[in-house]
This record gives sequence, structure tokens and C-alpha cells, in this order.
Amino acid sequence: MKPFFIAIKYLSFILPSMIIGVILVNFLIALGLLNRLTWIIKPFMKISHLRSECALSFITAFASPTAANTMLMEFFQKGKINKKELFIASLSNSFPAILMHGRTMLPIIIPLLGKVGLIYFGLLVLIGFLKTSLTLIIARYLLPPPPIFKTNKSISPHLSLYQAFKQSLIQSRFILKRIIFITIPITIFTFYLIHFGFFEFISEYLKPIIRYLPLSPEAFSIIIAQFGGHIAAYTVASNLLVNGLLKNYEIILALLWGTVITSIVSLRYLIPYYWGIFGPRLGTQIMLLSNGLRQFFIILTAIIIHHWPHIIS
Repeated sequence: MKPFFIAIKYLSFILPSMIIGVILVNFLIALGLLNRLTWIIKPFMKISHLRSECALSFITAFASPTAANTMLMEFFQKGKINKKELFIASLSNSFPAILMHGRTMLPIIIPLLGKVGLIYFGLLVLIGFLKTSLTLIIARYLLPPPPIFKTNKSISPHLSLYQAFKQSLIQSRFILKRIIFITIPITIFTFYLIHFGFFEFISEYLKPIIRYLPLSPEAFSIIIAQFGGHIAAYTVASNLLVNGLLKNYEIILALLWGTVITSIVSLRYLIPYYWGIFGPRLGTQIMLLSNGLRQFFIILTAIIIHHWPHIIS
């Protein structure tokens, strides 16, 4: 029963964000707030050719990436955006997402790695920015210019907060049922896979790949520790750094390559997240595309640092 209770604990963190995201988007629509944010989202729409709904999701991602992606799925199911826009908008939320990740990452990595940890986080932010920028550039060429933003006359601007909230609850019922019925069983199933060693089994097959990486033997220990989690990797890296066994750029390279090698193990958390929001089919496609693009930029960054280590000295 231990995996079940661990899954429930995990769900207690992720489900509220999803539920709030669904209710929030319907609440904003009911209040007509989308119309009042025109001055913010028009530049985004002009650059990327994405609709105002996608621009609103991007803004929301700076507060909650989960709520932002949930909003996108809500718009998609209501026919306000198409599949191509759904994919592009979800990928473009990478930059806000990594900035939000800093709230939990920085208090851990800076005490352990200091300047090196700050540089590493800065590189992750840069990778998120590049991923978002590339996505928006591609969107500009793939998508036609969005329709001129017009005020939606069908939504009453005189709803009270209570009326708008009540209406948002009614509008949210269908997607909330879908999220709950998919997210809960998939999450429990995934944590049972973890309990029975499925991801550890995969990890054992990945570890031999490490020897082919352009790293020193000491750096391998950071990647091996990363199979157990990022905190374990940061701790090992801190010990190596303090004892002068690795240089700053070697620590960063090990963490970057470790992120790539252990990316398949991270599916244990990504699958419940993406399937819960987008469903199994769309969720898998968006997850693979998003993760694949991120790994590409991480590998590119690692190669650049390997050849020109002085750029982060």
C-alpha cells in the first residue's frame, strides 16, 4: 500500500493546480477579463501569430505552468484553438515554467554549489528561453495571423464575482471529471511501477552510456547520483567541488549530461502530469516533443561548454 499513499501525496500537490487552472480560465472568461488584457497580449499575438487565448496562457504560466497548460486544454476542448496552436502554445510555456521552478531549485542548489549552482540555473533559464523563442518563431511561419481581437458581446460584463464563479464551476465540470478520472489512476499506476523497480531497471541499462561521455571519471558519480534524484546529484557535486576534484565547468557539464541521460527516468513524473492535463494521446505527443526539444538545447549547451569552457569561468 506504500506506493498508493505516495501517489496520493503527489496528487495532493498536482491536482489542486489543475483544478484551479480549469476554474480560473472559466472565471476569467465569465468576467470578460480576457478583453481587458488586450494591451498585454497583442504584442505576443503579433510576434507568434497565436490567438489571444494562447497569449493569456503564456502570461498565466509565470504564476502557474500547470494552470496555464490546463487552460490551453480547456480552450482546445471548447474549439477556441486548434491542435497545432495547442502544441505550440504548450511548448512556448517553457520559459515561464523554468523561472517558476527556480522557487524550489535555487534554495537547494545555491547553498550546495554557490556560484556554480547559480550559473547552472542560469543556463537552464537560457535553455527555456531558447526553446520558447524557437517555438514562437516556428509559430509565426506555421500559423496565419490571428483574427483581430474583438470584445465578446455574448459575455455579460456585469456579472458579479459570485455569479462569475458559479458559472465557472458549471462550465468546468466536464474537464474536471476527465482530469480526475485520468490523472488519479495513471499516477497510482506510475508509482506502483516505481515501487516494483521498473524505472530502476531502465536506469541500469542507461548507466553504461555514461562511459562514452566526454567527462572525467569523477564526474560520472554525479550522473549516477542523478538517477536517484537531483538533490543527490547536487550533494555529490558539492563534495567534489569543495574538495577541488572537479572544476566549475566540469560540474556543470556533469549536471547537464546527467539531465539528458536520466530524462527517461523523469517520465515517472511527466506521464501523470501530461496525461492528466492533455489525455494519453495528446499528452504523450506534447511530452515527447517538449522533452525532446529541451534535451536538444541541453546537449547543444553541453557541447559548447565542452569546447569553450572559459565562457562560464
